[in-house]
Parts: sequence; structure tokens; C-alpha cells
Amino acid sequence: MALFTLTKTEKTKKSTGFIAKYSETAKLRRAEREMNKMSDRMLEDIGVSRGDVHGKIWGEF
Repeated sequence: MALFTLTKTEKTKKSTGFIAKYSETAKLRRAEREMNKMSDRMLEDIGVSRGDVHGKIWGEF
């Protein structure tokens, strides 16, 4: 019976991990979309160029 419980827990962790990753990705997409809607002046005020938006959001810089 312990084996079944372990397997069920493992599946739950994988599902939860997938949902959390999907949720985080959705948040990052929304943030990038919102920053791309900003004017160049607004981006300049916060110290980001239009070409840097993707990298700043997704953490590539």
C-alpha cells in the first residue's frame, strides 16, 4: 500500500510543478506584453530600452 501512496504523491508533485510553471510563464508573458505597450519615453524613465524588454522579463540579462 505504501508504494501506491508514493506513486500517487509523485504524480501530484509533477502535476503541481507543471501548473506552477505554466502559471509563472503566463505571468511573464503578461508582463512582457504590458511593457511592450509602454511608450519609449516610459521605458526610458524606468531605464529599459525596447530591445531589452524580453531579456529583462525572462532574466536573460
